[in-house]
Amino acid sequence: MSRYIRTEFNRNQVGFIPESYDDKIADDNPVRVIDALIDSLDMEKLGFTYATPKKTGRKPYDPKDMCKLYTYGYFEGIRSSRKLEKECHRNVEVMWLVKNLKPDFKTIADFRKDNKQSLTNLFKQFSSICKELGLYGKEMIAVDGSKFRANNSRRKNYTKGKIKKQIAHFEESANKYMELLAASDDFESNETVKLSKEEILAKIADAKKKIEELTELGKRIEEEGEISITDPDARHMGTSNNGTDISHNVQIAVDSEHHLVVAVDVVSSPADQGQLYNISSKAKEELELSLEDELIVLADKGYYTGEELQECEKHNMTTIVARPKLATPNGEEGYSKDKFIYNREDNSYTCPQGHKLPCKSKESTKNKKYTNYKACRSCPVKKKCTNAERGRQIIRGPLEEIYERADERYSENKELYKQRQMIVEHVFGTIKRGLGFSYFLLRGNEKVKAESSMHFFVYNLKRVINLMGAKKLTEYFKARILLHFLNITKNKQKWVQNVILSCPNVA
Repeated sequence: MSRYIRTEFNRNQVGFIPESYDDKIADDNPVRVIDALIDSLDMEKLGFTYATPKKTGRKPYDPKDMCKLYTYGYFEGIRSSRKLEKECHRNVEVMWLVKNLKPDFKTIADFRKDNKQSLTNLFKQFSSICKELGLYGKEMIAVDGSKFRANNSRRKNYTKGKIKKQIAHFEESANKYMELLAASDDFESNETVKLSKEEILAKIADAKKKIEELTELGKRIEEEGEISITDPDARHMGTSNNGTDISHNVQIAVDSEHHLVVAVDVVSSPADQGQLYNISSKAKEELELSLEDELIVLADKGYYTGEELQECEKHNMTTIVARPKLATPNGEEGYSKDKFIYNREDNSYTCPQGHKLPCKSKESTKNKKYTNYKACRSCPVKKKCTNAERGRQIIRGPLEEIYERADERYSENKELYKQRQMIVEHVFGTIKRGLGFSYFLLRGNEKVKAESSMHFFVYNLKRVINLMGAKKLTEYFKARILLHFLNITKNKQKWVQNVILSCPNVA
């Protein structure tokens, strides 16, 4: 007698009791949330193709069904159109979700390609729903950037140095084949040449053609900088663990209340410098805050630039940004610029040894110089301060007051700044490790932005399901469908508040 758990199942048996697909989907299954969410959206307003089908011609797939398929795919870490096609044939949840439709992989891939902006709008629409549910604190955000590998191999990425090396390689190859050609004409050494004369000439022609192509590419690099052939917007960037790869720099802003992503952007610049105001202003716009409304922005030292800090100040964004470590003349024991105290009363600096450095520039000078060469010559710790023979020179630029205010805010809010990592960095960790989105399938900034929007839309959806529960969220989206159908707007806000109050997980 078998001691294993068995059933009376016979693979060749025809089932007599019909089973419902709906019975196979549990009430708290996230797939029900996806179904109700997409059904509650206005696909025409979001800009999806075929949201209003034509009266004649071949019937298209409903964009709601295709959007459900993609949302489920990203939710489960399945992004490939060919894999999604397979799921339509074998996955009960997908069969239930798309009503047993079986689109081919080309149709699935074309939907994503043809609805780039609409998928970005989907992320924004879900952000509006989060605002409606009161899930955004609208007081503080944390911003950060991370590199995601592009759909472009290293071999298809070119820089000035790489072009020079490859041209030198092919020139050397051409010279060797020229020597072989000369040897083939020599009767005595004819036996040592394994290639025919025609083959050698073909090799020389190929090498010369390659040199011409690389030379033309070199001219483009002189004008445009680094070039990627497959994905023109991808760049060679430093990644985690001191590695490098052909990547895109994804910027996000995360609200501190429930760690939901508010704004997403993708840039080709490998550095975060110059992105602070860009992503923070996008977040403020998404949160529907006016110019007068204050927003606290947390960012790491990669965002520390005077122009960006100044722009944020103008738009009432209080930045708390760590300052990069300043260079010192002789190691850690040397005196960096921040050790010199500025005296506003007499427009001078006081050095760590107590000597004053008066301003030596005219009032109209943009970058003013402060020196005291006489004190420097007799200073006993001059080597800690400078290697210049005459003495130390301090330069004060027009944005120095912006830096000083930023440094003061950082010093006063170090405990608050520590929250930055908890708010924003775990989001990238979850996206890359938990969901497997560490690389892009699409190419070009526009398509990559759409794919990024899908990544963070799904991340937000998972967060909200964890906060409210799948049943409660499904109920909420079904009510939205009903309200939209009946065109009821009077009691909508009151009903939404009742949903929030009845959910213990949402503060």
